[in-house]
Amino acid sequence: MQITPTDFVQLPLDGTATELEIRVESFVLFPTEINVFWKISGTNVSKEGIIPLPQTIINQWGVDDTIVKNYVLQQLNLTEATI
Repeated sequence: MQITPTDFVQLPLDGTATELEIRVESFVLFPTEINVFWKISGTNVSKEGIIPLPQTIINQWGVDDTIVKNYVLQQLNLTEATI
């Protein structure tokens, strides 16, 4: 997904990030925590990490992945680009 260009995500970046990849790791049925892999990339920058989803987000997550996407964006202090 494209994001509003930024040079800061949890720590200063050495370039400008414009792309965000979000991938939910496999989990058991009825999980209490799910890990989400994220990778931010752009001009001269590539950072990645893991964000655990708390139970409150897991409980709200249904067939629409928007709740996960919005949570990750919020945790990284990013804004999705509107093109």
